[in-house]
Amino acid sequence: MKIEETFQIESPPQKVWDFIVDPHKIGSCLPSVQSVEVVDESHYKTVVKQKVGFISATFEIHTEVVEKESPRRLVLSNQGKTILGAHGSLTSLDTITLTPVSDHQTEVTVVSEIKLRGQLAILGAKLIEAKSKEIFAEAIVNLKEKLQAD
Repeated sequence: MKIEETFQIESPPQKVWDFIVDPHKIGSCLPSVQSVEVVDESHYKTVVKQKVGFISATFEIHTEVVEKESPRRLVLSNQGKTILGAHGSLTSLDTITLTPVSDHQTEVTVVSEIKLRGQLAILGAKLIEAKSKEIFAEAIVNLKEKLQAD
């Protein structure tokens, strides 16, 4: 399943970049993230609790930074499995691209290639895509608020 979102934010690209490469800061924008543990400069682990339809699952996700081109492009590889709730696993490759619109405005494009296995995969792509869009919309609002306050 491929999910792609583009939005603009009233912050310069370098400020947005500095925010998104910090796992704790970007993790604080996602409503389902329960914890973030930085392993090293290129690896971190998150615990994410999510409910999709009638199924609830808590995932432990291991993330690797596979490409980092400051302040333009960040590529993350994620491998996760459930540690509580519905049995399943996920993998994703997330590409975040920052494009300057002006000195104080940045266009952000996020492309995620997601593969689910287990009970969440059985729910079907439409339901999961709708839930992903809902989470993403909330994350954008949180990101904008945190960057404005920073």
